[in-house]
Parts: sequence; structure tokens; C-alpha cells
Amino acid sequence: MPIPALHRERLERALEGHEAALSNGGKPLSPDRAHVHRTLLKLGRNEELLTLIEDFVDSPELALRLRTDGDSVLSARGIKLPEGVTMQVVHCDSGHPRPLLRFTFAVRGLRMLVDWDPESGVCARVRGPHET
Repeated sequence: MPIPALHRERLERALEGHEAALSNGGKPLSPDRAHVHRTLLKLGRNEELLTLIEDFVDSPELALRLRTDGDSVLSARGIKLPEGVTMQVVHCDSGHPRPLLRFTFAVRGLRMLVDWDPESGVCARVRGPHET
């Protein structure tokens, strides 16, 4: 099933925000901030990765394969994640029965989490060094 139009629209708005931050009207960003924005853009603009997400939402079998051997699935599909980014399938509590696809990377002790939730689409957030 294709990614729902609303989820695509929200993703596109978020990516436009990252592009705007990088062009920041001549005000330079710190290298760390620029790295975060560029990494998020690479993830969100990777059409092969978006196709994987579509398949993940539709296929419990693919979710299991991603959980047990995600690197092989990525390799077989020719998907290369940006440097330092890892991917995992996350199962939430019983109130959220469908697994999430999570991409994680770190910048200066902060952990960036980018989740694809089949119910609501993409969500990106930052965790401090002592947060789980």
C-alpha cells in the first residue's frame, strides 16, 4: 500500500523545514546542526527507503525479517543508510499493536530518533544522553 497522502504531505513539510534551516538566510549553522538536517533529508528523500517503508507497513513478514536481519534486507534492496544511521523494528506497548520502523543516529551525545509509525507517519525527536 502506498504511503497515505497525509503522511507524505507531513513528511514533505518536515523536509522543507530542514531545507529551509540549511539555507537559513545566510546565517551559518553549526556543523552539528547542519549534520542533523542533512541526515534527515537523506533519509526522507531516499525513494528506495520510502518503498521499504510502504512494504513494511503492508507485510508482517517483512517486519520480522527487518527485525532479525535488517542489514541483509537493506543490502538486497540496494539501500544504503547515511553514515552512522541504524535501523530497527520497535514494538511498543499493547496500546500500539503495530511495530514502528526506527532510524537512530547520534550527534554530540544526543540521540536522534526518527520513527515511521504506520498509524501516523514520521516522527523525529531528540533524546539526551541519559534518556531512554
